[in-house]
Amino acid sequence: MKVLLISTYDLGHQPFSLASPAATLTNAGITVTCNDLAVDKLNERAVIDANVIGLYLQMHTATRLSIALLPKLKQLNSSAHIVFYGLYAPLNADYLRTIGGDSFIGGEFEDGLLEVCKKILNDISSSKLNLISIKKQKFIKPLRNGLPDLDEYAHLIMPDNSIKIVGYTETSRGCKHKCHHCPVVPVYHGRFRIIPQDLVLDDIRQQIEKGAQHISFGDPDFFNGPGHAKDILISFRDEFREITFDATIKVEHILKHQDLLPMLKEAGCLFITTAVESVEENILNLLNKGHTRSDFVVATRIAQKIGIILSPTFVPFTPWTTIDGFIDLLNTIAELNLIENVAPIQLAIRLLIPNESYLLNLPQIKPYLKEYNQEALSYRWENKIQSVEKLCSIVQNIVETGTQKKYSREEIFKTIYKATLKIKGSNKTKMPYINKQSQLKIPSMSEPWFCCAEPTEEQLARL
Repeated sequence: MKVLLISTYDLGHQPFSLASPAATLTNAGITVTCNDLAVDKLNERAVIDANVIGLYLQMHTATRLSIALLPKLKQLNSSAHIVFYGLYAPLNADYLRTIGGDSFIGGEFEDGLLEVCKKILNDISSSKLNLISIKKQKFIKPLRNGLPDLDEYAHLIMPDNSIKIVGYTETSRGCKHKCHHCPVVPVYHGRFRIIPQDLVLDDIRQQIEKGAQHISFGDPDFFNGPGHAKDILISFRDEFREITFDATIKVEHILKHQDLLPMLKEAGCLFITTAVESVEENILNLLNKGHTRSDFVVATRIAQKIGIILSPTFVPFTPWTTIDGFIDLLNTIAELNLIENVAPIQLAIRLLIPNESYLLNLPQIKPYLKEYNQEALSYRWENKIQSVEKLCSIVQNIVETGTQKKYSREEIFKTIYKATLKIKGSNKTKMPYINKQSQLKIPSMSEPWFCCAEPTEEQLARL
């Protein structure tokens, strides 16, 4: 049996989501080819030869790209069994089935992919599978040999403009929290699964051997299992002294487990990504974030004191956003000396409401909600304040233009601030206080982290 695993977009890193199932399937005697279309062209020979084609749908962007790719796959090989796997597979199964999908696997997908292959090998007529599984499974060290080299992916830009080659791994999946807007929640429902420490370390070792100088831990929350995280940090500190890393941690966990932050720093943590989303209490409550504005401020100060960079992410445009609220967000970022810490795209994100989102259960969303747009894979919504809708478009254009022209983060921030004041009709011209010493360039990824964007023309052209 021949299996082709495809990733269309995986946030700029070498896909763990191909390497891990490739190991499971290969171990079972199945011939596996991995094709990362974020870097490589479509392997048409592998498409033609495949009995099973798996498309990884970790987030919105990858799902939209995979849908655009599917007709070409069908044209090359109309008989292959099409499996969609990842968070967005079960959420969009009904639609994906109408365009040619056969099986849909969410949650822990390695065993599910193997089950599909076994059914087909055994000529089981009902080989199609619709499965969400969070049961414990036996992980195998990811098989990365069939993927592009690490230096072809996003890299870490240091303050002196030198670069570090970045590897990527996961220590856990799922999340024990239930943020209403998060796509992890409709699949895992507040549960998570750890990946054994020895396999995590083995995966790090093999990436270092291939040139990795920095590791990104891709867990939704590195501190979901604080004991597990602590054990990994101790081993990382003791074995990989020349290697740096970053991790994603919730605001509330930065506060709750702040005793682990010095260990993070000692082990080589350069920055923490944290999903702040908003500085307005009502919006934080509606999103069920589990932290307050004050918590965010305190977490920032703690990280700054320890010497770990905090990289907040936001969803600034929601049905409940106001012009004053957006200005408050910009002022807060400036006051906390975080302008350089915030990738400009984070100031332009518009709330995405996919199928089965927990947001749909909120009575507060109903007045703003419109029809489900199948093509966009999300529910449309409109802020009742038209100036906010106008501002959203303006900010998105500023970020797109500024990024293309390689403007600095501070320049883009200032342009956004001035545009916002103009929309408000304010005569204020003075910018928020900016501490130049605190706005020195910081380590940042060459491809900013965000997961809910629409595909670009460049991405579509690769398919």
